[in-house]
Amino acid sequence: MKEELSPITGKPMTLVSEPDIAEFRGEKIPYIHLAYRCEDSGEQFTTDQLDEVNENQVYNAYREKKRYPFPDEIIKLRHRYGVSASMMSEIMGFGANQWRYYEAGKVPSESNAKAIMAIRNESVFRDFLESSKSEIGEKSYLKIRNREFGVYEKSSQPVLNNGFISYSPSKTAEVIKFFCTELNGVFVTKMNKLLFYSDFLKYKHDGFGLTGLEYKAITHGPVPYNYGEIYSRARGVEMEEFIYPNGTSGIMIRAIENPNMDVFTDSEKEILHKVCGRFCDYSAGEISEYSHREKGWQECSQSKDFIPYSYAFDIED
Repeated sequence: MKEELSPITGKPMTLVSEPDIAEFRGEKIPYIHLAYRCEDSGEQFTTDQLDEVNENQVYNAYREKKRYPFPDEIIKLRHRYGVSASMMSEIMGFGANQWRYYEAGKVPSESNAKAIMAIRNESVFRDFLESSKSEIGEKSYLKIRNREFGVYEKSSQPVLNNGFISYSPSKTAEVIKFFCTELNGVFVTKMNKLLFYSDFLKYKHDGFGLTGLEYKAITHGPVPYNYGEIYSRARGVEMEEFIYPNGTSGIMIRAIENPNMDVFTDSEKEILHKVCGRFCDYSAGEISEYSHREKGWQECSQSKDFIPYSYAFDIED
């Protein structure tokens, strides 16, 4: 988060995070409220960015509670059927641009959420398509009807422990390749922490993680769950054992192709470069020791439990 000056004193304010409860559609939703505090007056202020993070936390917790589809699945469904957002709105009988709004983060109504979940089944989508024939026109109808859609594989349900996004192996691989390329290879222990800080800072900035990875608090700091399998399956990287002169060894990850930076938004690129710049000179041992100061690790390490992304707000930006 960038530094914000108090509108009262003109001095830098402190970012504070406090448990709070918001009411949304008749439900009481606990979340972490972010605000800037003027130290002299005690007054608190928010910005457009903080308002968005606060709202996203509430919306995501509501989606999780109701088992509603998240934006990444809504986008994935549309891509499966190969139509535009406006066309999907027409086929589904939603208001103009509603599908686009849902992809951008608006929470669907109960009836629309159930309709979106129903078209995970291709036959249900085809029923909607048949019903919308007169609205979308004969040409568009035939073009969509004659397509082969393939088998739909539903992603894991987004929850707080994965940053409220479905795990993306392809995007994770691009993050790994980015760090390997920038740092000329990265040891597994250090990569675990680079991924952790990238995901948690992304969540701190907008209420969503970056990769969909879950992290466990083990002895040497936060690590992605099943990280060995993640690295061995990541496309475009290879692993090799590195042996030090003193006889100790470690696993080095190297990129064998350049990362595709087009998969990242500008804010995601900024976070990746920030994490890389902060920890570029840290050894694996040093970044592990640094991660022990994080509240999320401290409170979850004794049980070696998953670290909820809500601890992202305790990480220094």
